[in-house]
This record gives sequence, structure tokens and C-alpha cells, in this order.
Amino acid sequence: MKRFLIVITVALMLSPAVFAQQAEPAEERRQYTIEELYLSQDVELQIIRSQALSENREMKLLALQSIRSMIQSGALTEDNPSLFIVLESLATEGTGRRVTTGGSRVMNNYPDIRREAAGLLGEIGGERSKQVLLTILRDDPEPMVLSEAVYALGLIGINDENEVTNHVARVLSRQTIQPAPDNNLAFASLLAIERMAVASGGISDPAVIDALLEVASGNYIREVRLKAIDVISRLRGRT
Repeated sequence: MKRFLIVITVALMLSPAVFAQQAEPAEERRQYTIEELYLSQDVELQIIRSQALSENREMKLLALQSIRSMIQSGALTEDNPSLFIVLESLATEGTGRRVTTGGSRVMNNYPDIRREAAGLLGEIGGERSKQVLLTILRDDPEPMVLSEAVYALGLIGINDENEVTNHVARVLSRQTIQPAPDNNLAFASLLAIERMAVASGGISDPAVIDALLEVASGNYIREVRLKAIDVISRLRGRT
């Protein structure tokens, strides 16, 4: 997998919220997924599912490695719901599916697992991956996960009616008002907006432009601010 890495010198509980955005009715989708996951005679699928359900971080990493191999071999696409639901769960591990102990402490909060899963969703692509990644942008508090998710959305390139760029702009705006905003997250967001602008022939959404202007004058390192100015210039040239 091409991991997203910027160097500047420098959830297994099935989440109905994810499936509510699919074309099929939520109840039909849920029953189909249960059938695939629990009644399948595919031994490899059962192993991956058990690894993903484990509370052990290393087991989850093994599940991700197996899923990555299947993606690279072309065996896993968005049309394979049995394994896709496992990847969806791993992408929201600790934010969608929570295991708590001693009150409210979350025992399965693994940002690195969610980040890896987000990257794999970007490799699979398609509408379903896009919707899971948008859920990550809405619910995940970790900049490292958000960075991978926005970059993956840029790779997918689906931005009907500016849906994705609107979400990315909100992530950018939330970061910019922080005393110490995350430079990697901002840069990943800028790259995603740039990619989608190229794919769609331009972006003229005022919310996106405002977010870019805020980054250009925000408390970011110079490289990030210059990139924001560059993206603004590219958008201006396409409008």
C-alpha cells in the first residue's frame, strides 16, 4: 500500500450509521452482512473476522495485512461485502465499536489501526469507501487518522455536489482555530482538495475557498501556508 507520509523539515460491531447512506434499505443490508460473515464457509474469511474482532492489537494488524494482500491481488473490491464490513469495522475501531472498562475508559482505541484501515479504503475506492471515510472525518478525533482519511478521499476523487470537499473544508476549519493546528492534517487536506479540483475541473464552493484562505494566514508552518496559496491559485485558474 502506498502509505501517506508527509515529511516537513521539514469499528466488530456493525455500524448502522454507515449503511444508512447506502442505496439498499438498512435492514436488508444488515441481514445480508450477517449472512456473509457468520454463515460463510470461507475459512480465510473466518480467520480474518476473528482477528479483527480480537481485542489484541497485533491480531487486528494481522487482519489488516491479510486484507491488504487481498486488495493487491484484486480479490477484494467494494463489491465483496463479507470482507468490506470487516475493514469498515477496523476503520472505526474505538470510535464506532467501543469496548469500555472501569467506567468510560475505551480499551480498543487504536488510532494506528484506524489509520491503516483508512488507507486501505482509499486503495479500494468507490462510493462505499467514500462514505466510510466521511464517517471518519465526522467522528474520529485523531489527526493522524484524519490525515490518512482525507488523503484517501483525494485518491478516490468522488466529489458529487462538493460533498467531500465540504467535509474536508470543515476539518480544515476545525484545525485552523486550534492554538497548535496539525500541519500534516492540513497538508493532506490541501492535497485532497487539489486532487478533486483537478478531477472535477475546478471547485468554486465558498466554504472551501474560505477554509483555504484561513490556512494561508493561519498558525501553520511556512510550507503549509505556501501550499494553501498554491491551491488557491490553481483554483482561480480553473474558474
